[in-house]
Amino acid sequence: MLGKPSYGLADIAPVPDLGKTRDFLDANGGNLELNQFDTDLANIAENYDAKEDVLATYLQGRFQNETLRIVGGLRVESTQVNMFGNRVDVVEEGGTWNGVVLDEDTIFATPVQVRHSYTDWLPSLNLRADLNPDIVARAGVYKSLARPSFGKMAPRFLIEENDEGEREGTFGNPDLKPYRAWNADATLEYYFAPKAVIQAGVFWKSVQDFIVDTNFENGTFNGIPYTEATIPMNGDSARVLGLEASYSQAFTLLPAPFDGLLVNLNYTYTDAKGDLADGRRIPLPASSKHNFNAVLGYDKGIASFRIAGAYRDSYLDEVGPSAEEDRYVRPHFQLDLSAKLRVTDNFTVFADLVNLNNAKYVAYQNGPSTRRLLQYEEYKWTAKFGVKANF
Repeated sequence: MLGKPSYGLADIAPVPDLGKTRDFLDANGGNLELNQFDTDLANIAENYDAKEDVLATYLQGRFQNETLRIVGGLRVESTQVNMFGNRVDVVEEGGTWNGVVLDEDTIFATPVQVRHSYTDWLPSLNLRADLNPDIVARAGVYKSLARPSFGKMAPRFLIEENDEGEREGTFGNPDLKPYRAWNADATLEYYFAPKAVIQAGVFWKSVQDFIVDTNFENGTFNGIPYTEATIPMNGDSARVLGLEASYSQAFTLLPAPFDGLLVNLNYTYTDAKGDLADGRRIPLPASSKHNFNAVLGYDKGIASFRIAGAYRDSYLDEVGPSAEEDRYVRPHFQLDLSAKLRVTDNFTVFADLVNLNNAKYVAYQNGPSTRRLLQYEEYKWTAKFGVKANF
C-alpha cells in the first residue's frame, strides 16, 4: 500500500497510499478496538473551561470642515479571565510516581484554576483631507490590543514520561500577556474615474509581547520538569514596516455588455522582525513578506461572477530552540470562484468553488544544506451551492 515517495521538497519514501488505507479501514473497521487509554488521555488533557469578561467605555471627539476631518477617541477596556484545566502526568509502565513503581501505563490528573485581570487605555487619532475632488489623504495613529486565544492560554499541562524518565510536555501558558501595539498608517487615494480608485500607503507597528509557540529542552515550567516541551510564550518586542498598493475599477463606461466587468488588485510588502527574550531576532510569526490578491469579475443585472487568486509568501510558523529548528510554511497560492444569479427580488442562487488549483500546505525546517520536510497536506477543491431568500 505504498504511495508517492516525494513531495517536491524531500524524498520521504516509502509512504502509505491514502486511498488504500481508507479502503482497509472501511473493510476492517469492525475488527478494530477502541484504545481506552489514549481516549481518556485526550479527553482529560484537551478539555478546559474558560470565561472572559470585557468591560469597555468610549470617548470620542470630532472636528470637520469642508476639506478636513479629524476624529480622536479613547477606549478603556477592563478584562477578567477565569480558566480551569488539568495538569496531566502520563507515566509509562516501570516508571515511578510518588515513590511507587507502576506496573502499567497510568494517567494522573490534577485540576488547575487560573485567574487574570488587566486594564488597557487605547487612544486613537484619525485624519482625512480632501486635497482636491479626486484625491483623498488619510492618516491615523492608534494603540491596539490582541488577546491570546483560549487554546494557547488555557491551563493544560500534558506530560508524557517514558520508563527512562524522559518527560515530553505540551503546555498551555496561562501567564500569556496580550499583544499590545502602537500603530500608524497613511494612505493616498486617487479616484480617477467613476467607481475606480488607485491607493498607495505605508504602515508601521511597534508590538510588545507578541506570542510564539516555542520548543524548549531540559527545563521547568509552572513547577513541572520536562525533557522537551512546546510552550506558547511572549516575545520581547517587534516592529513592522510595510507598503501597500491597490487598484480597483468597475468598467461602467464601457459599452454593453462589457460595462459589467470589474477588477481588483492588491499588493502588500511587510518587513516584520521580532526579538525573543533570549536575544534572538526572528521574523514575526505568521507574517509573510509578500501578499498579493487579484479579482476579475462581472456584475450586471441579475448576474455576478468573480474569480480570485490569493498569494501568500512563506512565513515563520513555530519557533524552535535554535534557528535550524524553526518551523516555516512554504508559499501558498489559491484560486477561488464564486457566482450569483438573482432569480427574483427575493431569491438568489449562488455557488462557491474553493481551492480550484488544489493548493498544498507544506511546513519545513531550514537545514544546513537542504530543507527538512515536517508536514505535507493536500487539499482538493470544495464546492458550496445554495439559495438565499429575503422577505
